[in-house]
Amino acid sequence: MKSISLLLLSLVLSFPAFPQGSVSIVKPGSMDSSFDFSGFSASGGAPAEFFNSLRKNLSLPVMFKEAPPSSADFRVLGSAVLNGGKVDVTVQLVGRGQSQSRYGKRFSIDARQVGSLARKVSDEIYQDLTKRPGFASKPIVLVGQRQGDVAKDLYIVYPDGGGMMQLTRDRAAVLSPQWAPDGASITYTSFRNGFPDIYQQQLSPAKRRKISSASGMNSGGSISPDGRKIALILSKDGKPELYVKNLSTGGMLRMTNTPMSAKSSPSWSPDGRQIVFVSGHQGIPNLYVISANGGQPKRITRGGGQNLSPKWGKNGLIVYTSRRSGLFQTAIIDPNSGKTYFVSPQDADYEDPSWAADGYHLVASRTIRGQSSLYLLDMQGKGAKSLLQVQGNWYMPHWRP
Repeated sequence: MKSISLLLLSLVLSFPAFPQGSVSIVKPGSMDSSFDFSGFSASGGAPAEFFNSLRKNLSLPVMFKEAPPSSADFRVLGSAVLNGGKVDVTVQLVGRGQSQSRYGKRFSIDARQVGSLARKVSDEIYQDLTKRPGFASKPIVLVGQRQGDVAKDLYIVYPDGGGMMQLTRDRAAVLSPQWAPDGASITYTSFRNGFPDIYQQQLSPAKRRKISSASGMNSGGSISPDGRKIALILSKDGKPELYVKNLSTGGMLRMTNTPMSAKSSPSWSPDGRQIVFVSGHQGIPNLYVISANGGQPKRITRGGGQNLSPKWGKNGLIVYTSRRSGLFQTAIIDPNSGKTYFVSPQDADYEDPSWAADGYHLVASRTIRGQSSLYLLDMQGKGAKSLLQVQGNWYMPHWRP
């Protein structure tokens, strides 16, 4: 019979604190832009919904803000008009003091699609101004517990808080959801059968399959960039260790074998050649990098009480949770140089961070007085923006690539 404690799944929260080490603060720059929306007309119903959604999504990035006509860098011009069951939309972006459009498009869409269109337009404007992919159209998967509900399930929601959809109804604990690199499925750990097994939930058509149900713990499922393998944590041989499983053949490669320690939270490098994971085999939880073919793990974090939940971004940097001065904070490390900086305010715990598609913004779970919700962070550490105003507890977010 399988057996596993929640203490193992949460890994090492009981390890003693470690003296704070040296941290190099590096803050990349950004392109600040402000927008005047007074030149856009929309009245009631779906047209107003489009306008409000566009306004909200263009104000989400930390480098963007709304401003009065006298000081805005750009004017957002156009209209949204109801035309039968359709909404006709025209959007232009014009620089201050200029007459030529920086961006200009026309659309005719079903009235039920205005939210999706607003996110699309926002992403296109964001990419035009920053040369980075937009993230408004990229949904976030997370673990959620609605107010008054004892169950924790998986949900999907857009960063503007719209389009929330419940994915699972297992009436059991679910943990660590992660999007597959192609965005077509999600892996996660569920206790739906009483034991921690790893599942893959395909979205369209909706279909679920069990990926790993070995004896003991099965957790941390992270699919490789090429979609062929999955890194996972198994305790089938006595203690939690890192393995890589071939999804086609079922072949398994054991990656680690260290005494008296638990492993957790594997995440692949963008090129699929390395895996970062958490191990406590040197006394406290730290981040280690190992070749995808096996070998000796290399420790990359120094200092902090607990270093947890790494996610390797397409920008080559790793975001993770680090306990400092009694709080769980969001930190970023360059795995090559070891340079580290912190990006979350010291007003609450910010845990389980995940990269946005632009490689600049982050989503994390902010917890204060026992209540958790989603917040937007950025690489400059400019502050935190609330993304979700739904009552309940929301945590372990992972942004669609």
